[in-house]
Amino acid sequence: MSLANAHNAHNAHNAHNAHNAHNAHGGGGAAGGGLLAQALMVARDAIAPMGAVAVETPGPARQTPLTRLRRIEPDFALAALLSELSEGLSVEAAPSRFRITAGQGTLAEITRPSDADFVTETQLVAGYAELRAERLPEIMAQTETVLPFFGSILPLASGWTPCLMLLTALVQDLATAMVQRAKLGFGVARPHVLSPDIQPVIACPGHSAYPSGHAAQGFALAGMLGALTGADGPDPASPLDRMAARIAVNRTVAGVHYPVDSAAGAVLGLAVARWLVARATGDKVTGLGLDGGAWGGDAPGGSRDFHLPAFCRAWHAGTCLAPTTTFVAPEAPLLAALWQGAQQEWGQRWG
Repeated sequence: MSLANAHNAHNAHNAHNAHNAHNAHGGGGAAGGGLLAQALMVARDAIAPMGAVAVETPGPARQTPLTRLRRIEPDFALAALLSELSEGLSVEAAPSRFRITAGQGTLAEITRPSDADFVTETQLVAGYAELRAERLPEIMAQTETVLPFFGSILPLASGWTPCLMLLTALVQDLATAMVQRAKLGFGVARPHVLSPDIQPVIACPGHSAYPSGHAAQGFALAGMLGALTGADGPDPASPLDRMAARIAVNRTVAGVHYPVDSAAGAVLGLAVARWLVARATGDKVTGLGLDGGAWGGDAPGGSRDFHLPAFCRAWHAGTCLAPTTTFVAPEAPLLAALWQGAQQEWGQRWG
């Protein structure tokens, strides 16, 4: 199934928000309301000519795609970029396997752990409850957004890095779309459904557990920002990867995710980041696959816990987590222009 329609509802919501923002700026919203609109109408009637109005002949368009993209409302720009980025992607979401393909290549493939695996990991979720008091401020803030936690590492701001800010929104939105399709297919119950002793510290989302959306967003951001800044992850020494992993683990601390949810979300997030970078550069992309049932098999004692060193160990071992196929991703013109703008912004970060 094509992903061209995957974001329709989301984009419609964004378009509505952008329209409201435009109205507020122009006086149709709360800033001026109907009084300002009436005042503008009266003022126009007072100064406009009685007869024909002056009209200029349109000249040739001189703006580049990037210039046009930066002139429109961010939500509309994001909608256009999402449409372009999702071109060529197809999804298979079944109870036992989730797969994203592009042409002849597999971008991401994740298989479901067994019910016994989730029972085992529920004990790990219970153990993480000891960290709730320490992590609660982070957990609460991250229910709304994770981007500021990466903005504390790199200079990210709408005034400094407008192109990069669009890219961060884009990679998070595509990662979310992939995760939600996977969740619908797998239909995994949350930990507190398996044990009333888990008692999550936050309201549990209605969608299923596997994979973790926060892990997908976090590692999508880490992967995309790492590619822009010359890093090659995942790497235990990378503050971007450490932050992504901490955000993922916080969801287990909160009691709403199993550790393997984070591993699967990380794989999806990194795959999405790779796809974005490849479409922006016209380069090759190597897909990623995770055998959810085999997760932890290469860890000491076969632990199914998730943390960055465990994820990196699995990454290099190539057992439960391994590359799928390598293929060329066709360059996306709008995305390529935006990526070049972000590179320029990064090169000028010293002011």
